[in-house]
Amino acid sequence: MSWRNLRLGDGIHVKHGFAFKGEFFSDAGELMVLTPGNFLEKGGFRAREGKERFYHSDFPREYLLSKGDLIVAMTEQGEGLLGSAARIPADGKYLHNQRLGLVEITNEDLFDKKFLYWAFNSPGVRAQIRATSTGAKVKHTAPQRIKNVCLLAPGLDDQAAIAFVLDSYDSLIATNQRRIALLEEAARRLYREWFVHLRFPSVSFPNR
Repeated sequence: MSWRNLRLGDGIHVKHGFAFKGEFFSDAGELMVLTPGNFLEKGGFRAREGKERFYHSDFPREYLLSKGDLIVAMTEQGEGLLGSAARIPADGKYLHNQRLGLVEITNEDLFDKKFLYWAFNSPGVRAQIRATSTGAKVKHTAPQRIKNVCLLAPGLDDQAAIAFVLDSYDSLIATNQRRIALLEEAARRLYREWFVHLRFPSVSFPNR
């Protein structure tokens, strides 16, 4: 596997989001306005139950995101979020807000989008984004600064293979976490049933 030192701007464009007007936000609706709060610090998409903001007015349709779109947080709304990347989980539901960058591939011979998701969330790329950011209390980056980031990357086939393996592990981890959460909830319910409500099951022991 041969690796090359590449500049992101040689193969991607980072598009600014739209300035959605706050007076048209509400707590319910069909079109959700994304913010840096929708990113996990380690990278990945985060749903914000009860904290979502929905939009109820006209907007340019190019800012309606599609499943699989790669977005990056350009404002550090929370500690460690600057440069975090996420993939849009569904079509026709999420809006591209101004504090987020949409990563568009301009040279398909250079980068695989799924590989770039993992590259953006790697320590080396995140450190470069943070090092070139501005702002004393709240850090900001910009499309051109992101495009100036460099990374080591193999050829396209190897990029796709690496992304496939990492995606597979990530999916397995998520599945196991859901199972653990279900088991923990079952244990909590059993504890409440037995030791709070004192409703023990009837148990018969065999004669000895």
